[in-house]
Amino acid sequence: MSVRFEDLALPLKTGPRLAIAIPSSLVSEVFDFIERTRKVGYVGRAAAIFRVEELMVYVDDAPENARFIEDVLRYLDIPPYLRKRLVTVNPNLRHAGALPPLKAVHHVPQAFGVNIREGVVIAADDVRSVVYVGLDKNVIVYKPLAVGKRVTVEIEKDLPRQYLGKVVEKSSIKLYWGYEVKVFNSVAELFKHLKGKGYAILCASKKGSMIYSVENELSKTLKNVEKVCIVFGGPKLDIDEIAEKHSINIQEYCEIIANFIPRQGVESVRTEEAILIVLAIVNYLKEKL
Repeated sequence: MSVRFEDLALPLKTGPRLAIAIPSSLVSEVFDFIERTRKVGYVGRAAAIFRVEELMVYVDDAPENARFIEDVLRYLDIPPYLRKRLVTVNPNLRHAGALPPLKAVHHVPQAFGVNIREGVVIAADDVRSVVYVGLDKNVIVYKPLAVGKRVTVEIEKDLPRQYLGKVVEKSSIKLYWGYEVKVFNSVAELFKHLKGKGYAILCASKKGSMIYSVENELSKTLKNVEKVCIVFGGPKLDIDEIAEKHSINIQEYCEIIANFIPRQGVESVRTEEAILIVLAIVNYLKEKL
């Protein structure tokens, strides 16, 4: 059976589940808050392009930097039509207007022919709830829900004054539906979490094995595991250097430490640039499986 182009173009959730981990020092050398915001936005957009489902932030310098990254990434994942209803005043978001639009499926489902939308409950009684989903009419769900709660609903019927729908779990949606954000107090805490939850851990470092020499090993890993986390370093230190600084033997945690940019033509590659490059290679290898 031939595969249609439309099927290949769909942003389906394909295995393994992808996560990336970035350090709080990502923004440590950027003092202009507009540029800081934009830098984090590039990370969020790269994650969405390559269907990353978890963005993990580990503290390697100031905890307030991790909070800034977390706030911006969470904001970016919220569909624009819900932001005024879900986001409170936050100084970390004062330059949110500088963020690039995400335009993932859960932001513009109509562009992908999807009748599932993110919404917020605006009224409820013991029998039903009214959900605002950014359309001309609200969705009625026959289920009592907490007012102010963010929910995912599938629209089932179009009535003159309202839509009828049902709440669905994000895990049941076959298309990529945005990312979650988690914060860890240290790189040690991050590694312990990943190991304990069964992630295959890949580390991106210029001191790692050249990608072409571990390509087969990486492909096998992607084929045989359910969850993969790619760990990145920051503007001053690669992940192996950050681990060494905290007395961590990175070999105990990382399945593969790879240099994804052989013969890089610049002194240093920014973290947000490295994320795009690494995820493009991993996406290519995933699609070959």
